[in-house]
Amino acid sequence: MDLIKRLQEIGLTGREAEIYITMLQKKEFKAPEIAKITTISRTKIYEVLQNLVNKGVCNERYEDGKKIYSVIEPDIAINNVLSIYQQELIRREKIASVLEKQLSLIHKNSSYKDDPLEYIEIVKDREQVAKKWKNNNKNAKKEILTFAKPPYSCTPDEAISEEKRLLNTNNHRIKMKNRCICEYKGIKSESEKKEFVKIVSGLISNNEKVRIIKKLPMKLAIFDERITMLALEDPISFTQSITTMIITHPVFAKALKNLFESTWEKGMTLEEYKRNWV
Repeated sequence: MDLIKRLQEIGLTGREAEIYITMLQKKEFKAPEIAKITTISRTKIYEVLQNLVNKGVCNERYEDGKKIYSVIEPDIAINNVLSIYQQELIRREKIASVLEKQLSLIHKNSSYKDDPLEYIEIVKDREQVAKKWKNNNKNAKKEILTFAKPPYSCTPDEAISEEKRLLNTNNHRIKMKNRCICEYKGIKSESEKKEFVKIVSGLISNNEKVRIIKKLPMKLAIFDERITMLALEDPISFTQSITTMIITHPVFAKALKNLFESTWEKGMTLEEYKRNWV
């Protein structure tokens, strides 16, 4: 019946709507009488009638110890039902206002706010890679770990000059733990060896610890165990790509740090390299 559906839309249940429509046909009813002419069982009729009383849709009085129910006029009854839901809405809005402030405070003070879900960035332009590296290098506070191998986004001389400038302008830079592992695979001539030794010596002079190894698995830089920059070798051409991934995620950074530490243990010092180079 359309009337039952519409009454349900404003807040009555199907049973409540059926009883209310039935009660409009007579001035007063006893519960058993309503049960006889509706589909609601006698075991449920008192519960449904009490709900209608609570919603302001019907009245209840006692006569000879028995409950008598009378309908409330439709205009008043409908307003009473709507009033209940308006009051409920106001109550929920007050709760929502308090809840919003509490949740916003949790979000504001959360530990992940510096670790966005969009934590992977791909950079292909050489100048952009160099810019990103310089920015992360400048902002590092505690530690920088590096796998150094060609092709370089900036020349070794530029990197050494930049580090020297940072050492002269930032007191905390002296206390930082900077370590670099350099690859020597492509070095063949005596002149190339001398240039390589010069570069490594320049890194060491800038308060950086250095190890040397024949081949590195990738280009890598880890800043403060939080930001990782890496470039992988092309599996088809086996050439080193300048395309760089920048991943801001502490778990990933710590995993790559384990790789760095195991490679560091295999590396040579500069003096060992000079003695063993053939």
